[in-house]
Amino acid sequence: MQFLPRFPLVLSESKKLRLISMTAFYFAQGLPIGLYLTAVAAWVSKNGASASDVAFLVTTTYLPWSFKFFGAALMDRYTYLAMGRRRIWLIASQFLMFIGLLVAALASPGPGDISVLAYVGFAIFVGSAMQDVAVDGLAVDLLPDEEQGTASAFMFAGQAFGIAIGAALGGTLLARYGSTVTFLGFVPLVGLTCLLAIILRERTGEKILPWTTGQASPATRMVGSINWLAILKITLVSMVKRDSLFFLAATTVVRTTSGIFVAFWPAYATTKANWSTQDYSAMVAVVGLVVATSGMGLGTLLNAKLGPRRACIFSAGLYIVLGGLLIALPQLGLLWAGLIALYAFSDSTSLLFTISGNPLRMRLSDKRVAATQFTIYNSLGNLPVPAGAYLLAWTTAQGGQTMTMTTVIGLAIIGMILMSLLRIGNVVDNVPESGRPPRMD
Repeated sequence: MQFLPRFPLVLSESKKLRLISMTAFYFAQGLPIGLYLTAVAAWVSKNGASASDVAFLVTTTYLPWSFKFFGAALMDRYTYLAMGRRRIWLIASQFLMFIGLLVAALASPGPGDISVLAYVGFAIFVGSAMQDVAVDGLAVDLLPDEEQGTASAFMFAGQAFGIAIGAALGGTLLARYGSTVTFLGFVPLVGLTCLLAIILRERTGEKILPWTTGQASPATRMVGSINWLAILKITLVSMVKRDSLFFLAATTVVRTTSGIFVAFWPAYATTKANWSTQDYSAMVAVVGLVVATSGMGLGTLLNAKLGPRRACIFSAGLYIVLGGLLIALPQLGLLWAGLIALYAFSDSTSLLFTISGNPLRMRLSDKRVAATQFTIYNSLGNLPVPAGAYLLAWTTAQGGQTMTMTTVIGLAIIGMILMSLLRIGNVVDNVPESGRPPRMD
């Protein structure tokens, strides 16, 4: 490793390095999601696992992602500043995924070994969830305002590719070679991203590893690490600021709309349009990849031209178009091409709103508790999705598809109005919100 000090890879000094690295890390955390939630779940189900066994596998495996805020608070509280605020956690999370895959390969579980698959998957997903928090904290720490929209688009596209490759590669290897070869097949992919985390520096002069030369940068020392009470106080104060409250209200409304469509499309496709479950699942997978690829470019363009606030307003407005189409042309989705087009429109709208909202979360998050606050924003943004599913059931019972889509349009309008009241979110915010620490890049 003697070459490393001569050719340092410093995130704070290179836009290309920031984009490439964060995309690669999001790709890596998507791999186990695709592997387990699609490939392994289908593998055990095809080989006779009951619905309760599959539910136990998925629930146990995904549990760490439901409690990311605990890991986020740990990252804000404890760190090794000489290696940067986030990188020691990033390396640890990658290493945990790497070791988890090796253990899974050595255990060589069969499709009937549900408990083994679930508990090993739990360990791998702890690493995946930790990495998600670490990368998000790194993004808040290092990304200038004008890069946040582009980075958000690349990061979510990277994760989508990781999920797709994890599902496709995992499904193929499991069907042909079994679990040992499958888990070993993912080891090099995670190992490469672990190596990337090791050779990077957050800022100039920091250590590559604890035993190498270097020291904490002035910007990192300025933020430092803080105690639990301070983390709680700073987070609460920052969360209840004016722009934060308007942002939470807007995202709650729009994400409820998204939740309506999450529950709407499977039922619509299989009952009204008479698609088979297999055909619908295949369509969702293909459209997801296309939307992720196009979203990378379109999300970047929207945020660069409009700024994240107006991009969110534009994205929410697309739900009005979608709801209007389903009211004016209720038979459109019964056509094969019509359903694909409508689903792709819906999926694109959801992705664009998520991509555009991410920079706003970054700008609203206090750097001192960036991992904690950013994770709370993400968690709160997911809560309205199940509410949307319940709202779909109620509106359908009250007035059918017309009532549901009228509700969609109304929620989208409310979300647009709330988002327009934000004082941040231009292409670049030259004047930070009162009380928010200035950037230290």
